[in-house]
Amino acid sequence: MPTNEFSFPPAPPTPSGVRLAMTFDVAGDQVIAGGFGSNFCDNVEAGFEFGDVAGGILATDGSFTVAPTTSPLEAVSIKGTAPKGSGEPWSGSYTVSLGGAHLPACDANFSGTFTAISFPLVSGVYVGTGSTLAGPNGVPKAVPLTFEVTLQQGGTVTNPGNGAASNYFSSALLIGSIKVQGSPCFSSGATQSTPASAVFGNMVEARFLMDDGSTLIVSGPLTDVTESHIATGIVLVEGGKCGGFSNAIELRGLDRQS
Repeated sequence: MPTNEFSFPPAPPTPSGVRLAMTFDVAGDQVIAGGFGSNFCDNVEAGFEFGDVAGGILATDGSFTVAPTTSPLEAVSIKGTAPKGSGEPWSGSYTVSLGGAHLPACDANFSGTFTAISFPLVSGVYVGTGSTLAGPNGVPKAVPLTFEVTLQQGGTVTNPGNGAASNYFSSALLIGSIKVQGSPCFSSGATQSTPASAVFGNMVEARFLMDDGSTLIVSGPLTDVTESHIATGIVLVEGGKCGGFSNAIELRGLDRQS
């Protein structure tokens, strides 16, 4: 099934209301979901996420209820109806209860209805320019970098323990490769089965194993349904020749070229 972003109401110029972005997979009579959301009230933002998979059973009439793993700080339930055709709207209702200290009363419990906007699966070549972050007093010196990222959403789920392939195709998975010009540490890399790269709602998170042994984490939201721009920020570098905060990369965005 396609990636979907929910917004209720549609996002205004200034923060307000509830926003929820999710990815749904339907396999047989199982509905599997992942995503994140936020609510603004009293000039305070409260967030919640489906970091773990939420699941439910698809009834014969297409209706379902999904909820993530129980958390002491949040309870989220989504009821809806799966469309009969790919790309058609999803509709339903949501209830959210949030806990924790210093939470405004308007953030504690809220609910409403939604109609989902369908996003096509992410696919294409994205390019952008960035630079390594300079340390204190400009040492190490910032180095300009050029990125070319090839992404394709959708793939076969693998066992995270042994890497064995399953018979299950997930639209949440993301596969791809990356080329980087200007770095003294690495020049290319590719996504791996574990840990997996993924798209949750309109949020892209791609993890690339680079040719120096490091892991490059490129993440950010798709800004609209055209999927022409990924609003990245700081690219994290773990391990390898240049791992560490002083070698994090500032990348303002990636634009699709094809």
